[in-house]
Amino acid sequence: IKTLQVLSCFGQAHISTIQLLDLGQFAPDMMESLKVATKEGIVERAGPLLTFAHDMLQESTYNLIPPDERKPLHYKIGMSLVQDPKVADNAEVCTLAVDQINLCKEGEDGMLNPVERALFARFNLAAGKHSIAASSYGQARRYFEAGIDLLHSNAWEKQYALTLELYEMSVFVSFMEGKVETVSSRLEEILKNARSFEDALDSRVTRAKLLASQAQYADATGELLDVLKELGEEFPRDAGLRHVAIHVEELQWMLKDVTREKILELPKIEDTRKLNAMRLMGLLVLLGHYSSPMLVPLLCCRMIRLTFDFGFCEETIPGLLFASHSLFHYSDDDFDLAC
Repeated sequence: IKTLQVLSCFGQAHISTIQLLDLGQFAPDMMESLKVATKEGIVERAGPLLTFAHDMLQESTYNLIPPDERKPLHYKIGMSLVQDPKVADNAEVCTLAVDQINLCKEGEDGMLNPVERALFARFNLAAGKHSIAASSYGQARRYFEAGIDLLHSNAWEKQYALTLELYEMSVFVSFMEGKVETVSSRLEEILKNARSFEDALDSRVTRAKLLASQAQYADATGELLDVLKELGEEFPRDAGLRHVAIHVEELQWMLKDVTREKILELPKIEDTRKLNAMRLMGLLVLLGHYSSPMLVPLLCCRMIRLTFDFGFCEETIPGLLFASHSLFHYSDDDFDLAC
């Protein structure tokens, strides 16, 4: 019965995961007991997977565990699984271990000491990343939120790197799921506690995307322009025809006799700040059509200039595309010049 009670804590488990358990803590004859249970039809085996033949069997078996022994059993299983030093890299074992520990982490009878809480905050981070890889964003968000719950009360001081990453991943999956309130609150925490411009960069960009998703295009554009200024790429907030004329002329000069082959021969950009600037400008040329159309030629001109000065990147392509559009639109509709 001990063997079945352990299996009831999983629902289903890979046979190799069962073998990772310190069987001496549970039932030394566990593997043999599972064979008997399979033969009697209580447990079914599909390849390497073991599962109860019916959900009611699992539920009934689990209910045989005295209530005051359930958390200790989940704790023993979870701690036994993480003895493998590579557990964080194993999606199945990592998520199973975390699922066990998350059942016994809170409440008056929470069983984790501070060291274990920090350990499983990291394992929740790893489990969340595995869930993202499996496109299970809801499950990933639950892991990241559980990891945040396990952090020290003064986590931004004592566990800064781990806290920052958990919050950033929570923002990412919450954004994917449309959890606007969670995104906003997590972003606020990050931006309040980030120790450097680089640490806050992704969150500032995400805040701009959030504003754009709510049709607040002008505010999103302003946010990105502020970040670009700190990256050394400043643009006028009131771009008009005078600015457009200057930059269209520069585009004509820079792109004269430029071929596809010449673009592809450029080295890849290596300057991190310039690469980040290119990525932000790539977002801005899309937003510009809604908030500031006359800013688009200025952005394209800067993107082309940075490409020639620092190298090629993915954002070079939309830069060239919108540069062509700007030349066609602002050069007396000269189609040959735009091409």
